[in-house]
Amino acid sequence: MAQVLTNYGDQLANAQMPAGKKKVLTTALKLFANNGFHATTTAQIAGQAGVSEGTIYKYFASKDDLLAKLLQPILTEIKNNFFSNIDQQSDLTTLVRFIVTDRINFIENNFDFIRLIFQEILTGNLSGQHYHDLFSGKDGIIPKIQKLQETFTEINQQLTDFQIARIFIGPILTYVLQNKLLRLPVDDSDLDLIQKQILTNLTLK
Repeated sequence: MAQVLTNYGDQLANAQMPAGKKKVLTTALKLFANNGFHATTTAQIAGQAGVSEGTIYKYFASKDDLLAKLLQPILTEIKNNFFSNIDQQSDLTTLVRFIVTDRINFIENNFDFIRLIFQEILTGNLSGQHYHDLFSGKDGIIPKIQKLQETFTEINQQLTDFQIARIFIGPILTYVLQNKLLRLPVDDSDLDLIQKQILTNLTLK
């Protein structure tokens, strides 16, 4: 059975770490996601977390280090599992259906993290190493997409790795942004349409 992506917020809440560190991480996530990284101060984080600023610097070398510690686990989760276990699906239609439903659920459950990642991409705060690890590094998204293309030969072999990534990720992110950010109505017919769009674009000659 394919790996179901997890809710990292739940992982963080249940993590075995000092209570002060956990409060700092959970509070920083909310403030960074809602207000932006640069607009959030360590004083604000400390105040809302109910700890001193000294507690923040006890566990994190800087605000940048705090951001990195927040984002690294979710980036690793995306890299390791977004296109994982593709060979365990019996056919391309089943694979697309699973990816659409499970990955949308994952993004919605972790929306604060996803929104924060996009904010940092747009402001240029994610390093080139982050991008390399996520896409091209060991077990990155691109090697998994290459395996996807090899496993399901009905996929148009002329498509590039990044074109396939866009075919999957574009409709999924648009759906989530419509639902979570714009608060516009969505329903099961939208999911069916996304699946059909992805299948059509993957196999279109």
